[in-house]
Amino acid sequence: MKNKEQKHAGLWIDGKQGVIISNEDGEDYSVTARVDLSESQSGGSEHAMNNGKKTEMAKYFRELSHHLVTYDEILIFGPGQSQEQLQHFLNEDAQFKHKKLTLDSSERLTDPQMLAKVREFYKGK
Repeated sequence: MKNKEQKHAGLWIDGKQGVIISNEDGEDYSVTARVDLSESQSGGSEHAMNNGKKTEMAKYFRELSHHLVTYDEILIFGPGQSQEQLQHFLNEDAQFKHKKLTLDSSERLTDPQMLAKVREFYKGK
Protein backbone atom coordinates (compact mmCIF):
# COMPACT_ATOMS: atom_id res chain seq x y z
CA MET A 1 0.00 0.00 0.00
CA LYS A 2 2.90 2.34 -0.59
CA ASN A 3 1.44 4.61 -3.23
CA LYS A 4 3.08 7.80 -2.10
CA GLU A 5 5.86 9.25 -4.20
CA GLN A 6 9.29 8.48 -2.78
CA LYS A 7 11.34 11.57 -1.94
CA HIS A 8 14.97 11.37 -3.08
CA ALA A 9 18.03 13.37 -2.09
CA GLY A 10 21.74 13.30 -2.70
CA LEU A 11 24.39 14.48 -0.27
CA TRP A 12 27.97 15.24 -1.23
CA ILE A 13 29.96 15.29 1.99
CA ASP A 14 33.53 15.70 3.13
CA GLY A 15 34.98 16.59 6.51
CA LYS A 16 34.18 20.28 6.05
CA GLN A 17 31.03 20.71 3.96
CA GLY A 18 27.83 18.94 2.98
CA VAL A 19 25.87 19.81 -0.16
CA ILE A 20 22.27 18.55 -0.28
CA ILE A 21 20.67 18.03 -3.68
CA SER A 22 16.99 17.23 -4.16
CA ASN A 23 14.01 17.84 -6.40
CA GLU A 24 11.78 19.41 -3.75
CA ASP A 25 9.74 21.25 -6.35
CA GLY A 26 9.05 17.99 -8.20
CA GLU A 27 10.93 19.31 -11.19
CA ASP A 28 14.68 19.12 -11.70
CA TYR A 29 17.31 18.47 -9.04
CA SER A 30 18.99 21.48 -7.48
CA VAL A 31 21.21 22.33 -4.51
CA THR A 32 18.75 22.83 -1.65
CA ALA A 33 21.17 23.32 1.27
CA ARG A 34 24.82 23.71 2.20
CA VAL A 35 26.08 22.84 5.65
CA ASP A 36 29.57 23.82 6.78
CA LEU A 37 31.50 22.29 9.65
CA SER A 38 32.23 25.07 12.12
CA GLU A 39 35.67 24.37 13.50
CA SER A 40 36.63 26.08 16.71
CA GLN A 41 40.23 27.19 16.92
CA SER A 42 40.92 26.60 20.59
CA GLY A 43 44.19 25.61 22.15
CA GLY A 44 44.66 23.04 24.86
CA SER A 45 45.66 19.45 25.18
CA GLU A 46 45.42 16.96 22.35
CA HIS A 47 42.69 15.12 24.27
CA ALA A 48 40.63 18.32 24.61
CA MET A 49 41.12 19.10 20.91
CA ASN A 50 40.01 15.57 19.93
CA ASN A 51 36.90 15.88 22.11
CA GLY A 52 36.17 19.26 20.54
CA LYS A 53 36.50 17.80 17.05
CA LYS A 54 34.11 14.94 17.93
CA THR A 55 31.60 17.44 19.32
CA GLU A 56 31.84 19.58 16.16
CA MET A 57 31.40 16.51 13.91
CA ALA A 58 28.33 15.40 15.89
CA LYS A 59 26.86 18.91 15.54
CA TYR A 60 27.67 18.86 11.78
CA PHE A 61 26.01 15.44 11.35
CA ARG A 62 22.95 16.54 13.37
CA GLU A 63 22.49 19.56 11.12
CA LEU A 64 22.82 17.40 8.01
CA SER A 65 20.33 14.87 9.41
CA HIS A 66 17.87 17.71 10.09
CA HIS A 67 17.93 18.54 6.36
CA LEU A 68 17.69 14.88 5.27
CA VAL A 69 14.96 13.53 7.56
CA THR A 70 12.11 14.22 5.11
CA TYR A 71 13.62 12.06 2.34
CA ASP A 72 12.93 8.34 1.83
CA GLU A 73 16.07 7.52 -0.14
CA ILE A 74 19.42 9.27 0.20
CA LEU A 75 22.56 8.90 -1.89
CA ILE A 76 25.58 9.87 0.22
CA PHE A 77 28.80 10.40 -1.70
CA GLY A 78 32.15 12.11 -1.28
CA PRO A 79 35.84 11.54 -0.57
CA GLY A 80 37.37 9.87 2.46
CA GLN A 81 35.34 8.32 5.24
CA SER A 82 32.83 11.07 5.94
CA GLN A 83 30.00 9.23 4.21
CA GLU A 84 30.58 6.08 6.30
CA GLN A 85 30.74 8.13 9.50
CA LEU A 86 27.49 9.90 8.62
CA GLN A 87 25.81 6.59 7.76
CA HIS A 88 26.76 5.21 11.18
CA PHE A 89 25.41 8.39 12.81
CA LEU A 90 22.12 8.15 10.88
CA ASN A 91 21.73 4.43 11.64
CA GLU A 92 21.71 5.36 15.35
CA ASP A 93 18.77 7.74 14.76
CA ALA A 94 15.30 6.13 14.88
CA GLN A 95 14.01 8.67 12.32
CA PHE A 96 16.27 7.07 9.69
CA LYS A 97 15.37 3.44 10.50
CA HIS A 98 13.24 2.94 7.37
CA LYS A 99 15.19 5.18 5.01
CA LYS A 100 17.31 3.74 2.22
CA LEU A 101 20.89 5.02 2.43
CA THR A 102 23.32 4.35 -0.43
CA LEU A 103 27.02 5.19 -0.17
CA ASP A 104 29.35 5.99 -3.03
CA SER A 105 32.84 7.45 -3.15
CA SER A 106 33.63 10.54 -5.15
CA GLU A 107 36.29 13.20 -5.40
CA ARG A 108 35.48 16.90 -5.05
CA LEU A 109 32.88 17.77 -7.67
CA THR A 110 31.47 21.02 -9.00
CA ASP A 111 27.79 21.73 -8.37
CA PRO A 112 26.84 20.72 -11.96
CA GLN A 113 28.76 17.43 -11.55
CA MET A 114 27.00 16.72 -8.24
CA LEU A 115 23.61 17.44 -9.81
CA ALA A 116 24.40 15.14 -12.75
CA LYS A 117 25.48 12.33 -10.40
CA VAL A 118 22.27 12.55 -8.36
CA ARG A 119 20.08 12.79 -11.49
CA GLU A 120 21.77 9.73 -12.97
CA PHE A 121 21.46 7.74 -9.73
CA TYR A 122 17.71 8.35 -9.46
CA LYS A 123 16.98 8.10 -13.19
CA GLY A 124 14.00 5.79 -13.65
CA LYS A 125 13.26 5.54 -9.91
